[in-house]
Amino acid sequence: MPNIADFETVIVDTSSLTSILVNADNKSMSQKNKLFLKGIYSNMMYVKDRLMNVLHAKKNIYVICTPEVSITYGGYTNYDWCPFEIELAREEGETKEQIAPPFARYFQFVKKWTLCFEEIRKLASGAANFYPDLYAKPKWEVVAENCYKRPIAISLQYTTHRLKTRGAIQFEKGLSLFEDSIPHYYETTEDISGKMILLPQTTDIDAREAINIILEDFCDIQQKTPPPEGIDEILLPGEAELKKEIKEELDKIEKIRTKISGLEERNKEITQFKQLIYETGIPLEDICKLTLSQLGCKTDDSVEDFILITGDKEAIVEVKGRLKSILREDGTQVAQNRRNYAIQKDKGIREIKAILLGNSWRLVLPLEERAKKEPFSSYLVEDANIENMALVTTVELFKAYCAFLEGKISNEEIIKRLSSGIGPTKLIEE
Repeated sequence: MPNIADFETVIVDTSSLTSILVNADNKSMSQKNKLFLKGIYSNMMYVKDRLMNVLHAKKNIYVICTPEVSITYGGYTNYDWCPFEIELAREEGETKEQIAPPFARYFQFVKKWTLCFEEIRKLASGAANFYPDLYAKPKWEVVAENCYKRPIAISLQYTTHRLKTRGAIQFEKGLSLFEDSIPHYYETTEDISGKMILLPQTTDIDAREAINIILEDFCDIQQKTPPPEGIDEILLPGEAELKKEIKEELDKIEKIRTKISGLEERNKEITQFKQLIYETGIPLEDICKLTLSQLGCKTDDSVEDFILITGDKEAIVEVKGRLKSILREDGTQVAQNRRNYAIQKDKGIREIKAILLGNSWRLVLPLEERAKKEPFSSYLVEDANIENMALVTTVELFKAYCAFLEGKISNEEIIKRLSSGIGPTKLIEE
């Protein structure tokens, strides 16, 4: 979204937002719909903050208003984006009086209005926080009203103020001070904002033409008349042939986009294995399981981290990612998991393999630099030799998987080396 405050004038048409909220409120409140509405509300809060910047910069905002709607979930309304806390009354009528001269042309196309404005007393929640050390006072002017003097269009702005004691004001002016037993506070005006003009919807022209009138009358930007409905049915010589050719080219573009989308999806499926190089925690565990499954193994999540099943053999696998070397305590964990599993299955400890997949120095790149560092602590290597534990870096697993994809090594050979390794284990020959 562009920075709204960069524009000299902002025009807001509330009709589409109102329609979206009404349609959403009529649907069942599924989790997806709730998330959608929360996203709409979050966007409205962002717009409110940006519009405060517009007003602070003394620029104007024109709003084409629809009746206020409030949806069931969250109590959101179609005016939560507004910097002012406005109150709207649902009323209908046709009379228009005391129209401010600059808006005369606009109101020629308002044959019927559907709302009236109540008095605006303060900035909306959140907008007032824009001035933490001041307080803001809204002021309004009637742009147009109905026959019984209720506003159907208004102009809003605010002034910012600070409270000071009489002594503080005298001091600033260099005047002599005098003491008061009770301090007298005086309000000083600091600044005045730009204007927000709230207008009813037009009835004889659509929103696009209404916006054109605002641009022409208040921004001195001349707009072309939008093409009327049905103009496309009138064809010039050669126009039909050009439209057909354009459609053919667009169809080609769509086919290319579909092909690119498929290629991107395939690329995503391949490149996800790069996580073996840098990830940690659950994401690293998940990609290790996926890699092993691609190599023909089965995994079981009934223990921490998981069980690797190859034929009739089982191995307890622990996955760790660290910024430095894999530690002795990481090996102690997998050894303990193996003992617990052996007791649970009534098997000997030596019947179950222990494998520690470690992503050591995981953020060190290139890999040639990482290879110069010790992946496993010396104490861990000693324990692994005693515990019949294979120590394998996830980078080694990554390289083995790449070699498998290139046909340089079979998956059976990779699994054999993984299952039989003791201590630091290589899965492929360098």
